Amino acid sequence: MADKIRIGIIGAGGIFRARHLPGLAKIANAEVVAICNRSEESGRKIAGEFGLDPDIMVDPHALIAREDIHAVMIGTWPYRHCPFVLESLDAGKHTFVQARMAMDLREAKAMYAK
Repeated sequence: MADKIRIGIIGAGGIFRARHLPGLAKIANAEVVAICNRSEESGRKIAGEFGLDPDIMVDPHALIAREDIHAVMIGTWPYRHCPFVLESLDAGKHTFVQARMAMDLREAKAMYAK
């Protein structure tokens, strides 16, 4: 069996709880190793809801910088998508961003170019 894909999540709100976390739970080779939310309390609550034991973080830049994370999933408010996507890609991570990926055409083009 291949190594697990180690995933860090930035902004685990409603869509992540309704769609993405249940979907990830069905993938044997995926492991959520870190959740970064605005507060440790909210991150712990989400981890508990899904029976996860990730590192709970509040600094998205520190999550992106972690060498043990292969993929970053971004579920923040849309105005934060572009900066986190660009930073994540610069760090060599596989990067997922949920719908409303960009605030405008300039951001969309910057993300596409990266």
